[in-house]
Amino acid sequence: MKTLLFVLMGWCLGALAPVAAQTSAPVQPQRTEQVSPCITHTLQDNGHVHIVKVDLSCPSVQLVGTAVGTAPTTVKNFAFRNKLNVAINASFFDPQYRPQGLVVSEGRRWDNSRDTRQHAFLACTAANRCRIDTPNHKAEVNPEWHTVIAGWQNLRGGTYVCARGASASCYSNARVAHPRTSVGLSRDGRWLYMIVVEGRLPDFEGYTLNQLARLYRSLGVRDAMNLDGGGSTTLVINNQRMNTLPSRQLFLERSVANQFGVRDTAAP
Repeated sequence: MKTLLFVLMGWCLGALAPVAAQTSAPVQPQRTEQVSPCITHTLQDNGHVHIVKVDLSCPSVQLVGTAVGTAPTTVKNFAFRNKLNVAINASFFDPQYRPQGLVVSEGRRWDNSRDTRQHAFLACTAANRCRIDTPNHKAEVNPEWHTVIAGWQNLRGGTYVCARGASASCYSNARVAHPRTSVGLSRDGRWLYMIVVEGRLPDFEGYTLNQLARLYRSLGVRDAMNLDGGGSTTLVINNQRMNTLPSRQLFLERSVANQFGVRDTAAP
C-alpha cells in the first residue's frame, strides 16, 4: 500500500512539473553587444529594457540632433539620413510638432525654443562635454552648446524630480508604468547612457520613473532625465529598430518632433 502511495505521489508531481515550468517564465540574464568600438547595447528585464552606453572620451564619437527644418520624421529616417549608429526620440512636443523646452542643433537654437523651469535638458559641446541641467533652473543658451535636447522630469539619486509648481501631469506621468526614453551621464562625464524601456505590451507595461531612476542609480549615474515616451519611444541601432512598439498603435513607428543620435566614425 505504501509503495502504491509513493508511486501515485510521484506520478502527480511529475504531471505537475511541466505546468509549473510553463507558468513561471525564467528571467533571462542580461546580454551585451558591441555596437561600435565606443558604444555598447545591453538588454535587461527579458529584453524589454535597452541600455546604450557611449564613451564620450572617444574622439570618433559625434553627437547629433535633428537639424532645423527637417521635422517631423521617424527615428529610423533620422538615423538613416545622418548615418548614425544609435538614435532615439527626444523631446516632448505639441500637436504642431514643436518641441517643448530648449533644443539646439549644430549650434543653432530652434525657433521659439527656450528653457523653462519645468523642463530638464541635456547640453553637449562639439567636444562632447555634456551636462544635464539641474531641477528648478532656467538657463540661457551657452554659445558653446552644439547639441541640446529637452526632457521633462529630472532623475536624481534613484528618484524622479518635478520642478516646483509643476502640474499634476508631471506626477501622474511619473507614477504610472509607461514605455520610456531617457538619457543620463556618469559623474565624471565620460559615459553617456540612453535607456529605452518598452511597454504597453500584453506581458510588459513599462517602467515608472522611480523604477527608471533606480536603474540609473544601479549604473552609477546620479543625473538623468526623462524624454518623451509612450508611443514615441524608439531605439534604432545601425538602421534597425530594436524596441517593440506598443501593440495598441499596431506596431507602427511614430513621427516625432526631434531626435538624438550618436555616430562613431571608428565603426567599420
